[in-house]
Amino acid sequence: MVRAPPPAPPPRTDPPHRPGPLTPRYGVVAVDPGLSPLALRRADGSLWILPEDGAPRLLNSSLEAFVVYGEAAEEAAEHAADAVTEALLERFRVVDAAAVADENSCWHIAAEELGYGMSV
Repeated sequence: MVRAPPPAPPPRTDPPHRPGPLTPRYGVVAVDPGLSPLALRRADGSLWILPEDGAPRLLNSSLEAFVVYGEAAEEAAEHAADAVTEALLERFRVVDAAAVADENSCWHIAAEELGYGMSV
């Protein structure tokens, strides 16, 4: 007995695939539920936010600039997290230096986790 192939899924109709007035000028490159899509403007390669209820807003002048911004933000966040961790460890040392002397101690690990925004 030969089975028939499964039926094709219906075409997608969510925003990045629905033709609209912006489709010819922009190519959607990222969609995240609850956020506006990101799109490259075909004319110059600039990256734009496409809000549903408003005009497109420039995010970066190029994809390369977007990558550099992302790397810079990640580096800044890491530096800030390290600064928070060190500030907490310094305060903990003032109260009870022995409790944070070992980097594997409960309070040392808690300071690191708080520095990176984790809840203890």
